[in-house]
Amino acid sequence: MYTTDDQQELFIVVDTRDRIIGYRTRYDCHHDRRLIHRGANLVIFDDQGRMLLQKRSMTKDIRPGYWQNAVGGHVTKGESYKKAIQRELEEELGIKASVRFYNKFLFTYANETEMEAVYTAKCNGPFHPNQTEVDQVMFISKDELQRNHSSGTVKLTELAEHIFKLVGYL
Repeated sequence: MYTTDDQQELFIVVDTRDRIIGYRTRYDCHHDRRLIHRGANLVIFDDQGRMLLQKRSMTKDIRPGYWQNAVGGHVTKGESYKKAIQRELEEELGIKASVRFYNKFLFTYANETEMEAVYTAKCNGPFHPNQTEVDQVMFISKDELQRNHSSGTVKLTELAEHIFKLVGYL
């Protein structure tokens, strides 16, 4: 499978208490559930209370074409969660915004495990999506998201479902 994601990028590997125990490549972390690595996610709301969704690029190595929260990525060697989400916000949506910590939790997928930090922000745009990372973005109301998710119109990543429940959107 072709991907634009650097498979040699170094991720921070942690224990279940989020203490750094080493560094491994993106490829290793995405293929070994024992390698808990740090992820950072951002939920953006506009002035009307709608939430921004991001459709992942078809060249992503994990869940291409799925919808997720506004911004998501990994914490790389030498970064804090907050620095990572600010970097990802600029990389994915081409903007800067003030972010606020919301929650942190351990999340296990079929092939990987991540320690996830979730941040929130308020922003109306305009956004400048990086086409390597993002196919499209859209604001959606809570009711629209629940309807579209139930009908299968919007296919969410497992992590996005968890985050949307956490913030009371699903």
